[in-house]
Amino acid sequence: MKKWIKQHSHFLVFLSFFILSVLSLYIVYLQNGRIMIGDDYHFHQNRIEGLAESLRHGILLPKVSYFFIGGYGYASSLFYPDFYLYFPAILRIMGFSLATSFVIFSIGINFATFSLTYVSGRHMGLTKVKSYLFSLLYTLSIYRLQDFFNRQAIGELLAMGFFPLVLASLYLLKNGKEKKWLLLTVAMTGIGLAHFISLEIVSIFIGMYILLNLKHFLKKKVIVALLKAAGVTILLLAFYLVPVFEQMSHVTFQVTSNPLTLISDRSYSLSELVANSFKNSVFHASSANIGVILLFGLVIYTGMLFKGNSPSRELVILALLFMFMTTDLFPWKLFDHTPLNTIQFPWRFLSIVTLLLAFLIANDDIGLFKKFPSSQIIVVMVILIGVGLYEKESIDTEGNRILSHHSYDQTNSYYIGAGHEYLPKEVDYTTIKKNKKRKVVYDAAEIEVTNVKMTFGSVAFDYRTNNTKETTVTIPFIYYYGYQVKIVSEGKEKIISASLNKQNGLVDSQLSKKGRVSISYQTTFAQKVSLSISVLTLLACIVWKVAPMRFTKLKTKE
Repeated sequence: MKKWIKQHSHFLVFLSFFILSVLSLYIVYLQNGRIMIGDDYHFHQNRIEGLAESLRHGILLPKVSYFFIGGYGYASSLFYPDFYLYFPAILRIMGFSLATSFVIFSIGINFATFSLTYVSGRHMGLTKVKSYLFSLLYTLSIYRLQDFFNRQAIGELLAMGFFPLVLASLYLLKNGKEKKWLLLTVAMTGIGLAHFISLEIVSIFIGMYILLNLKHFLKKKVIVALLKAAGVTILLLAFYLVPVFEQMSHVTFQVTSNPLTLISDRSYSLSELVANSFKNSVFHASSANIGVILLFGLVIYTGMLFKGNSPSRELVILALLFMFMTTDLFPWKLFDHTPLNTIQFPWRFLSIVTLLLAFLIANDDIGLFKKFPSSQIIVVMVILIGVGLYEKESIDTEGNRILSHHSYDQTNSYYIGAGHEYLPKEVDYTTIKKNKKRKVVYDAAEIEVTNVKMTFGSVAFDYRTNNTKETTVTIPFIYYYGYQVKIVSEGKEKIISASLNKQNGLVDSQLSKKGRVSISYQTTFAQKVSLSISVLTLLACIVWKVAPMRFTKLKTKE
């Protein structure tokens, strides 16, 4: 039996991860056909449904989702990467309900996080047992469960799956394995495809890690490796980054003109953070925490800083630093009107604290598990019991957030996120919601409009102006740079760019004479070029990694 277990250890590890992925969601997402909704559930629910609708209409790489806002369209696919959402969206197209698609997707997120964390531990030289413990501590951590169950912050949750891979990449580079730079590229690209704010947070972490290990990173080969990793990551993410910057250069959005919050308003007192962590508190606006297991780990390893030179000293310092940055002791007011304000909530740095403490406890530099051999099993049991208790407490305290799977399937396209971040600043969303019956707006004294046809993503109509003077027609789409107007007049066809209505943020079209016109969003030149760059970079990476393997196989056969 022992021999069989040893031979099939990898299979058993990943099988246990799958079982845990299901069981850890059972109470909140499956029990009695009910699902507990989180703060962001409406928005991500609509993103999945919107992507599925776009795919049904043959739009494979949407930028504007016309499922949103009753057809007015919201550029969720442009500003929030859809890469991972294709999985649940395709499940929707296959006929699965929205609730079932989300639950299967959630199980997949858990399984991927378990697996990536375990693999990362192995890259950092942890034994199979320690890597397994690292995976449990991180994937089933209280902060991550808060993200999953109480916030349903899917972008951040997906990004967190790649954080351990970032840590493993830095560990390898620090230890002279500069040829492993592509691992850092994979990790950062994975994060960028999920959540841009997490990319900011992890970049800060990387910068701090390098500063604390400067003597290891101030080497030509390591610097070149870092530059290659950064460069290839930017090229792989060009298809997402370039369109975002292009929009920002043409339109002022509410994320900058009217930010949802100032980062200094969302920090905690240290006593609150510690107290909530000690109690494994369910998430509310002021109760994000790391949980009692990691809190004890932080206390123990902080104490070890004063007892000699620990090999993981810099990780303890970083854990303390990012814990400090979560609190109001950090001078966040200095950063309210800087790019760091886009992070919105300082407690997002607890994702880094969670990563570091999970690794420190599993790695066991101080040899606690050697002194108490059964302590690893006890820790695993405490983790699993803690998950069950946290889920039960969430259900008990958030009873008004429990829906049947059938109720979950009922969508409302007008939920676009609390801050309405990526509406043009000219849009009054209250007015938009009052005018749910979309209409083409024009001055009847200047132009006659007939045969109006509104389809998914386009508006077409015949028109005749009452004189040769150009007149404006407002189309019921939220404006984003890229809307085009196709005009067929007097047997000739021309295409012009639509413009932003300065009063209401909708799409304006300038028309003269008579003809037939259709207005729709079209891929911009910058979007096409950036997509080509990303695809070519991906192909180059694949060829670079696969070609030597093929060559080696052919040489072996000879």
